[in-house]
Amino acid sequence: MKLPPSAALPWALLAGMVNVNAQLTWPSQFDELEDLMFQAYGYRNTGLMALVTPCSFSKFGPGRNTAAEWVRAGFHDMSTGNIYNPPASSGGVDASLMFELNSGENIGAGFVTTFETYGQFYSSRTSVADMIALGVFAGVRTCGGPAVPIRPGRIDATAAGPLGVPQPQNSIGTFENQFLRSGFNYTDMIAMVACGHTLGGVHAEDFTNIVTPGTVPNDYQLFDNTFEFDSNVAVDYISNNSTDALVVGPATSSGRAADAAVFGDRNDNNVTITALANPATFRTDCSSILQRMIERVPGTVTLADPLQPYEVKPTALQLTLLSGGVSITFSGEIRVRTTVRAANLIASVKLVYVDRDGNSTCGSCTIDTAVAGTGSGFDDTFTFYSFSSDLPSSTSISSFNVLITLTSGATELHNNNGGGFPVQDSIMFQSPQSCLGTTTDANGNNAMTIVAAVRDSITAAPNLVVAIKTPRAKVPVPALNITSVAMAKGATIGPYSIYSATYSIPVANSLNSTFNVTVGTGTTSVVDAFKLTEPLPSVCGTLGTSVPSSTTSSSKTTLSTTVSTSISTTLSTTISTTISSTSTSATPTGPVTKPTVGAYTYQGCYTEGDGVRALSGASFYDYPNMTLEECAANCVGYTYWGVEYGGECYCGNTLAATSVPAAEQGDCNFVCPGDAFEFCGAGNRLDMYKLSSGGSSSSSSSSTTTHTTTTTTRSTTTTTTTTIKATTTSSVTHSASPTQTGPAIKPTIGSYTYYGCQTEGTGIRALSGATLATDSMTLEICEDFCQGYTYWGAEYGRECYCGNSWNTGSTAAPDSDCSFPCANNTLEYCGAGNRLSAYALEA
Repeated sequence: MKLPPSAALPWALLAGMVNVNAQLTWPSQFDELEDLMFQAYGYRNTGLMALVTPCSFSKFGPGRNTAAEWVRAGFHDMSTGNIYNPPASSGGVDASLMFELNSGENIGAGFVTTFETYGQFYSSRTSVADMIALGVFAGVRTCGGPAVPIRPGRIDATAAGPLGVPQPQNSIGTFENQFLRSGFNYTDMIAMVACGHTLGGVHAEDFTNIVTPGTVPNDYQLFDNTFEFDSNVAVDYISNNSTDALVVGPATSSGRAADAAVFGDRNDNNVTITALANPATFRTDCSSILQRMIERVPGTVTLADPLQPYEVKPTALQLTLLSGGVSITFSGEIRVRTTVRAANLIASVKLVYVDRDGNSTCGSCTIDTAVAGTGSGFDDTFTFYSFSSDLPSSTSISSFNVLITLTSGATELHNNNGGGFPVQDSIMFQSPQSCLGTTTDANGNNAMTIVAAVRDSITAAPNLVVAIKTPRAKVPVPALNITSVAMAKGATIGPYSIYSATYSIPVANSLNSTFNVTVGTGTTSVVDAFKLTEPLPSVCGTLGTSVPSSTTSSSKTTLSTTVSTSISTTLSTTISTTISSTSTSATPTGPVTKPTVGAYTYQGCYTEGDGVRALSGASFYDYPNMTLEECAANCVGYTYWGVEYGGECYCGNTLAATSVPAAEQGDCNFVCPGDAFEFCGAGNRLDMYKLSSGGSSSSSSSSTTTHTTTTTTRSTTTTTTTTIKATTTSSVTHSASPTQTGPAIKPTIGSYTYYGCQTEGTGIRALSGATLATDSMTLEICEDFCQGYTYWGAEYGRECYCGNSWNTGSTAAPDSDCSFPCANNTLEYCGAGNRLSAYALEA
């Protein structure tokens, strides 16, 4: 987002000034990658890290390990690099691997699915090559390994690179030369192989002369006896107790005992591998060698400093012109890193701003915020503070600082490395007046209309710039095509002219594309950038030319929410809640442990199972809105339920034998994104509830109920009590048909009929026409997205795939295998891991 320089901020001498020079200056070209790296779980998580957590997990089921596959992809992409190519080194981590998957050097379904995953997350702001580096970080860290530093800035290759990935049948001399070509000596080679082979193993399907099919569980032989990132692969080797299929077994007679050759390199005499058997040395050396591995890039690429999380980061900022043009709404959220300042020690977060001329003529010039949710990464925690304030359009805003006041009275002023956080009001995307139509034309396109307000001081006409992912044959990552469309001028409202453009967007890309509105060129250009198509309304609103009589310029500090839910035709419930910002000191400052939720009682903080889910009956995900009550409602009929990672809910009638109470009950410290006063588990930890003895988990309602609840915080040093009052009015119409209380197979969706539960293909997607992944997934969204295709299927609760034929290896599975409720409609099934709830166009 290109913004004008900020004027000097007059409050720079306030106490507690924070200016961390090592951090990015916002906005940065790497902001999306920073989100992907650090916003792993809970509120505003990106969804990426859930695909690699826990360490042993793979959405494709037993015999697959995503963490190992992501690390392996990093090595294979790097290993054909050549430091001797004049005038600069070539290859390295450049994503050329995505064009090389038909090569015999890159065997296995894991490469294809890894790039399919990265293809969902890469964008105009995040290269696939940087995603590969991030995948190495994630695969290592989720398995308990060190945090491998990520220096961003990699550039994607546009074609396949040369051959030269080390193969298990190579001689030790060949191995040495291949690593030297990439810039690594023989001790580096030993360390890189050991650090990579602490994760994953060998698939019999791909290497029958290394692992004999039918001799190991799931035909998958691990390199050592754990999934975790540890030194066991080295310990086992030096103690002659190795289970590594590249050290012992059929590989020794087929000439493919590659790890034995590398670890026992003729020049090393086991010195390096012996040192790596020490756990501390293993972690330190692995962090170093894996960082060097992902930093082997073409000589024309310059990497930035290692990414560090912002202490304070603006998120989803938006200026919106209001009817009449007199006022502008300034809204968004501020993400505060609470790793170094506990969330319960923060009394308030305020924006302190200057107007569009750099002056403080607005009076107090502050905007209050309220807690919106909490999230976390592998090593950090965050609290998000939301705000919305109406400002005069004549003076507007140009930049702000963030003032954090602690409960001790101390303050921190965060000034974005000295320049303030910039805001431009020259061109503004108008979300309420924009829309994405739901009618598909004969060419398979939907009409997208984008509206922007351009300040009259700007004489140039703006453009709409759309970035669309287009499928590529034999490449699992789509191409990113950029199209610019001139915007037409409409009415003038206040100091702004209104422009609009309509673009025909392919239905397959309608919910996974981004766009900018931009005016000017070169160094004079101004952009309101990186807007998502998914949240666009289906109907465009209107912007009035006159000021509504109720319009005022004020900060909005009262949250009023009305939620309406209709289930089938038998239940209609409306809940209206108003929470005022004028709370007394009795209001809780943090989440609490709830002893009961409906008919369920709290059992404690439990671990996940060892290689299995603690609860395997049903599961669903709602990262933006999860609460304990939501999970309980979706697990009706089950004996147990538990909430994990802030946004995941699991149900079951029995606990896995290896799921036990956590040694530290405080481990369950993720705040529920839908209720900042509840805990929702943590990484590999569930807040576990059990149906009370003699209780019933069936839903019930009453006319008007007032609840008073006294709770205590989970902290062992602080106790807080609170009284929460809620009034619920329910209207229930009973019929002869029972109310649906859980997900069910829908026989028809639009013009499609249920086809059955289908497996994924063999090394390829079952349906390869188009792909959509969203936490708003329902069967209806998938059906609308796949209009024009013969088949579509929903998988893993949140993914949608379209196609005109089923690819090799996709077969019918029992309907019961497709057991995941849809992410945004828990009364529908949306497949499961490696399973699709499939539908076919009616004949």
